[in-house]
Amino acid sequence: MLKMLCSDAETQPVDNLFKNINTINVDTLLEVQKDVYPYDMVSLVFLLYDTPETALQRLIFYQRVSKDVEANSMNLLYSWALYAQSRPTWRYEFLEALTICRLYNVIRKLGFNVSHVKKHYLPENIHVTVYIDPMKKALYRICENMTLEHLSKFKRTLISYTINITEHDTCEIIFLELMSQKFIKLGQYNKETKKYNSNYDIEELAIIFDNLSSLSEYATILREIQNQINNPSHMDSIQKVSSVDNKLNSRIKDSLTQSRTTVNDFKETFEYIHQLQLEEEPNSNFKSDKSKLGSDAYALKNLKRIGVCCIINQEKFYPSKHSIKHKTSALLSDRIGSTCDLIALEETMSSLNFKVISKSNLNQTEVHQFIKEVIKKHVYPDDSVFMLCILSHGVRGHVYAADSTKIKIEDIQNLLDSDEAVQLYGIPKVLIIQACQIDSEPDVGSRLVADSPNSGFYLKKSHFLIYWATAPQYEAFRNEDKGSLFIQSLCLLIKKRAKHEHLFDIFTKVTDYVTHLCTYLQRPQVPIFETTLRKKLYLCLPQ
Repeated sequence: MLKMLCSDAETQPVDNLFKNINTINVDTLLEVQKDVYPYDMVSLVFLLYDTPETALQRLIFYQRVSKDVEANSMNLLYSWALYAQSRPTWRYEFLEALTICRLYNVIRKLGFNVSHVKKHYLPENIHVTVYIDPMKKALYRICENMTLEHLSKFKRTLISYTINITEHDTCEIIFLELMSQKFIKLGQYNKETKKYNSNYDIEELAIIFDNLSSLSEYATILREIQNQINNPSHMDSIQKVSSVDNKLNSRIKDSLTQSRTTVNDFKETFEYIHQLQLEEEPNSNFKSDKSKLGSDAYALKNLKRIGVCCIINQEKFYPSKHSIKHKTSALLSDRIGSTCDLIALEETMSSLNFKVISKSNLNQTEVHQFIKEVIKKHVYPDDSVFMLCILSHGVRGHVYAADSTKIKIEDIQNLLDSDEAVQLYGIPKVLIIQACQIDSEPDVGSRLVADSPNSGFYLKKSHFLIYWATAPQYEAFRNEDKGSLFIQSLCLLIKKRAKHEHLFDIFTKVTDYVTHLCTYLQRPQVPIFETTLRKKLYLCLPQ
C-alpha cells in the first residue's frame, strides 16, 4: 500500500533512530542556526511556523538584515522552539523539516544517522509527511523547482491579481504572503493528532499553475493533496500518484531546456534564404529623379530621418488574472528566437535613417501606453513614415500581449488614426505583424514553432499598409536559433531593394520569397498585405 500524506507507519523508533532525540533542546537551536544558510533558514521557517503572518513578518525583516551581524541575533529557530516546545512532537517536527530541506550536515551533527532519517521521512516523496503540514511540503517542493524564470512569470501573474509581492525575492515568502491574504487557505493542521480542523483551499493557486506550463503538473499534485485532506475517505482511491511524483522533478527541471524535433531539423533553412537572394537582382536601369520623388509617391521630407520604427517584441509570456478568467492564456510558450528578429529589424531600419524604439514583453496596458508614448514624444513634424512592428503569438484578428491577453489589431489601427495620434495624420503608417493567423491556439511542439492572428477585418482608413506574416488560416513559423522566416526575409529584402523599389513591390517579393521557403520546408505559410496607401511608398530616394 502506498503511503499517502501523513504516515503513521514509522512514527515509533526504528533501529534506535531517535535515541538521541532528547539531546535536541531549545538552546541547541541557537547553535544550529549558525550552520544554516539564510535561504535554508527561510525554508525552515516556512515549514515550521504555524502562523503565516508571523513567519512572513519575521522573514521579511530577516532578509533585510541577513547580511548583517544583526541577523544572528534574530534566532528564528529559537523563537519557534520556545512556542512549539509545549508539544511533545516538536523535536520530531524540527528533524523532519531539516530532512525535507536536506540539511544533512546539521542532522549528522545532532547525532542522527542520515540514511535512516531519510528512509523514515522520505523527503523526496511529496505525498509523505509525518509532522510537517503535507501542503507545505508540496509548496516547498514547488519552491525547490522554481527557476528564476518561473518565479518571474509567477510574480507577474500575481501582480495582475493586485497582490503586492514585488519586494519578495523567494518563493516561500511569496507563498506566505498568499497565505496571509487568504489566497491560499491551509486551515489548521494538528501536528500531534495529524488531523485537519478545517478545509484547505488552494484552487486559485492551482488555476495559476494550470496556466504556467512549466508548473502545470503541480496543479494536479496540489489538488490531489487538497482532496485527500478535505475528503480523507478518498485517500485510498489514488494509486498512481507516486509514479507521477517520481518523474516530477526531472520533468520540470528539463522543461525549459528540452530539445524539440520535427520532420525537418531546418539546419539548411537560412542557407536556402541566401541561395534565393542571389536569384534575382533589382533592375539596375531603374529610372527615377534622384533629387525628389514624383507626385505619385509619398514625399520624403527629411532624408536624414525618414521616420519612426516602433517595435514590440513579445518573447516571454505569463498568465494574468484577466487571461485566466477569460480562458485566453492558452499556455503560451516563450517565443525563443524572437530576439533575432528584433535585432534584424533594429539594424535594418536604423540603416535606413529611421528612429528605432523598441520594447519587449509588454502587458496589454503597457502595449497601448508604449505606442501612445512613442507617438507623443518621438514623432516629429518632418517624419515621413511611421512603422509599427509587433512580434508575438496570436489568433484571428488579435496578437497576444505578454500577459497572455488578446489585443485586436483593429484597435491598434484605430489608435494610430485617433485624436491621440494627430502627428500621424496624412503620413503612411506601416504595420508589420509577425504572428499566426489561425483560429486555434499556437502549436508549441516543434523546433520551428508557430506564432499562432488572422486578418478578419477590412481596412477603412487611408494611408495604411498592414503586412501579416501569413494569410488567414495559416501559421507563421520561427526558427528558435535564427528567427522567423518572415521577418528575416523581410529585413534581407528591404536592405537589398529599398534603394531601388517602393515598399509595395518589396513586400510582393517578400511574399514570393517566403512562399518559396515554405514550399521548400513543406510548411504552410503565405504572407499577405493589405493597403489603403494612396501613393507609392519609398523608404529612401531610389537610385
